[in-house]
Amino acid sequence: MEISDFFPIDGSGHILITSRNPRAKLYATAGEIRFSGMDPEEGINLLLKSAYTQNESNHRDQQREQLARSLGAELGYLPLALSQAGATIRRKIYTLEQYLRVYVGYRDRLLPKSMSISVNNTNAITTWEIPFRKIKKHVSVENTDAVDLMHLFAFLHFDGIHESIFRSSAANSVDGDVTGVVYPDIILSSLKQTEVAQARLRQALGVLTDHSLIDFDPGTRRYSQHPVVHRWARDRLDQEEQLSSLNCTVGLLARSISPYLEASGRAFRRSLVPHMESCLQKLENFAPSFPSTVGSANSIERFAWVYAECGLWKKAKTLQKRLIQFRTKYLGRKHEDTIRARYSLGQTYWNLFDPRSTIEEQRQVIAARRWIWPSWFAYYINPPWMPDFISYYAALSDLTLALWLAGMRDTSKVIGMRASVGLLKLLGPDDPITLNAMFNLARTLLHLREWDRAHDLLIPVLRKRKKLFGPNHPDTLMVRNELGVLYCERRQNLAIAERLVSNVLEARKMVLGEEHAYTLWSVNDLSKILCERGKGPEAATMLEDIIPVVTRTLGEEHVGMTMTKGNLAKAYVNSGRWMEAERMLAQILKSTPADHPDWVQTISGYVFVQIQLQQWREAEKNCMDVLKLIRRKKVLAKDNPRAIVIAEQLAYVYLATGRHSEANALRTEFRTMHTGLADKLYRIVPDGAGIDSR
Repeated sequence: MEISDFFPIDGSGHILITSRNPRAKLYATAGEIRFSGMDPEEGINLLLKSAYTQNESNHRDQQREQLARSLGAELGYLPLALSQAGATIRRKIYTLEQYLRVYVGYRDRLLPKSMSISVNNTNAITTWEIPFRKIKKHVSVENTDAVDLMHLFAFLHFDGIHESIFRSSAANSVDGDVTGVVYPDIILSSLKQTEVAQARLRQALGVLTDHSLIDFDPGTRRYSQHPVVHRWARDRLDQEEQLSSLNCTVGLLARSISPYLEASGRAFRRSLVPHMESCLQKLENFAPSFPSTVGSANSIERFAWVYAECGLWKKAKTLQKRLIQFRTKYLGRKHEDTIRARYSLGQTYWNLFDPRSTIEEQRQVIAARRWIWPSWFAYYINPPWMPDFISYYAALSDLTLALWLAGMRDTSKVIGMRASVGLLKLLGPDDPITLNAMFNLARTLLHLREWDRAHDLLIPVLRKRKKLFGPNHPDTLMVRNELGVLYCERRQNLAIAERLVSNVLEARKMVLGEEHAYTLWSVNDLSKILCERGKGPEAATMLEDIIPVVTRTLGEEHVGMTMTKGNLAKAYVNSGRWMEAERMLAQILKSTPADHPDWVQTISGYVFVQIQLQQWREAEKNCMDVLKLIRRKKVLAKDNPRAIVIAEQLAYVYLATGRHSEANALRTEFRTMHTGLADKLYRIVPDGAGIDSR
């Protein structure tokens, strides 16, 4: 692992590195300290203070001190091992003398088991093995439960283990078990949601806490394990036991994830991510071809839901592709579970700004839906080539969004209208599925500059989503954000637009997190409004602050980075920082193909900056390159507003360089050109789909 990859990109301060790797000294520019075991006297004091009360530890007798010295030497004066041994003695599990005798016996049996275990690790491991074997030896319900929980904890992340995992798993059990896992009695008991079951769970957790095998923070109500204890608890199991415990842990986590993904449980599901990743990492080692059963596929599907909800779309995509491959093979491509997985993958591709893959997945969903009729009655009413049922129209609504993302707005509008009309007829205007279709259509209309129609759709959708979900639900926030963008596009009610998007930004920080992609998109949308209001420096500062975050979370190649750089260029223009704007736009054009729907508008912004810098030759060349594409390949009609802007810019260059006849010839070709070019500020950021608000 390259430690330097985790260093901050910029800023000042110091970095403290703790590592067993001696090569870490390469980065020790301010010095290094090598740690080893404690001094013997310090170690003896720590052991006695951990093992006895203050009064007892202050009372030193020669025999106790000699035993403590012998045990400390056996433990190598390692603080963690000394503390664990002291805790075992303090809880009267063993006396100091008994502990020394038992410890040496267990350690001698551990050493030949695996010569890869170092002496220091063996010293520490033995201090946990002693109390754990004591628990297993004394058979009782709470001890048996404690052992089973210890096996589950070994595959969760070692920190942040909340009782809510068990409670949520129990709450979701009313929908039936979809994981197909055989659980230990303590988990089956906790699923009953009774006071007795909860008391049994807490008793088992109490056993582990009392023996210092897990820690409990009463402030956060969370359990944790020391990382070394966590590793020991897993490694002490044989391979078959590990796989069984891992499957139980995966199933438990999957059951704790509600299939309805209620907004009230978003924070809890976000807290599951470290535990999911811990399990998935172990699955890669034990069963790299997972999922292998219908139950494990269902568990993986729920993990993918959580990843997608948290904005971790690349991880969601990996799981969803595995899921589709398994279900297509064993259930068939027209099975409802396969279609649902493909629908989710399409949504993930959309969030990853991959329009081609999004459209392909949505087309496959529509193809499957076309031939899966909800009833024989529906089949007889309408012919197969004219499906008229809810799931088909919902799939069309999703395709509307995908086509919008790909810049195919006219097609998106046609399909969006068909989806909205069909769902209005079958579900009515208040159903969430209908509202989703209306919103998707409104977004397309907005970018077709049909602002009045878009506004007429957004207002009722916003009002009804507020009523259904509340003002800060992610779906409601999306409409509020889009309404602010609409006002910005119309250059009307800019103060209201700023307030709308600012409020959405703060809500998204709270609901989704400061680094969620949708939060970053709200920053971009707010920057556009600030520029329209003449607040370019403020917009530039906001965007400069999130560039490192976008780099870390989305990557340099992600279209979200292009969006951020484009808006930053616009902010630089608005602030009169022409050289910085030119450099930023040059970077964007390098990564934007000439056939992209937003390329013309981006290069128009680049030409505008070059005109301001009086780079006449460069500006003329860029304009000519665009006009050649318009004339030869007909990428735009000559009366298209974007084509007109390029022609006006080229005419301005001709006039500025004294070439009046060429400017007049251009006006003859592009008859709808305007004058007064010097005062025009052309839009830097494309308004096309793919780098806009969500």
